[in-house]
Amino acid sequence: MSNNCEQPAFALYGMASPNVRKITIMLAEVEQPFRFHHIDVFRGGQFTSAFERLNPNRKVPVLVDHRSDSTAPTVIFESAAILIYLAEQFSVLLPRAGTARTATLQWLMIQACNMGPLLGQLNHFQFAAREGNDYAFTRYHREAERLYRLLDDRLAQHPYLGGDASSIADIATYPWTLYLERHGFEAEAVPHLDTWRQTIAERPAVMKGLQAIARVETADAAAFEAATQHERARFFGKV
Repeated sequence: MSNNCEQPAFALYGMASPNVRKITIMLAEVEQPFRFHHIDVFRGGQFTSAFERLNPNRKVPVLVDHRSDSTAPTVIFESAAILIYLAEQFSVLLPRAGTARTATLQWLMIQACNMGPLLGQLNHFQFAAREGNDYAFTRYHREAERLYRLLDDRLAQHPYLGGDASSIADIATYPWTLYLERHGFEAEAVPHLDTWRQTIAERPAVMKGLQAIARVETADAAAFEAATQHERARFFGKV
């Protein structure tokens, strides 16, 4: 995250969520400074017309690349798309061709299409709406266990999700696996996944990327406390 007077080439819009952490880690991997714009999702910041112009789906993260020679910057939304964009722009963490590229993209999609949405729903029914929702909680908790074991099985065969080298599939998945214990699972039950988590955590770019977003957690907490009941209900999809 840059605090310099000179405007960085990249602007990142987000909050302290796993999907945003993916991007701060990736920007650290490609050694690109960025200006962070905090979106107060608890109080409806994602519903402003200015943000909707960046992402009609009204979700974070959004990355804006100002390096273009044209007057209009490149705007990318959806975290997996952002990872692919940066990987291709800087020729890192995504093989150009062959089975390694296919494997990387497959496991990236496992995260984007399965782990992210599923674990997000589990978070809702475990931490925000547990009471009276036993069926929903049990359903998502069971599926979360399956996905954690799926990762463990893959990592029993390969050191990284894409194969023999770290890739954007690992960057995408790592922030979500930090919920493992909070979801009530034991790390010892998925030893290969746990070893992989430790390996990823030791990457300098991962440490830098997580540090860049750490201060935003305080802002998110303050925003949630300041939100009205109606704003919280809107955030949780109740209105």
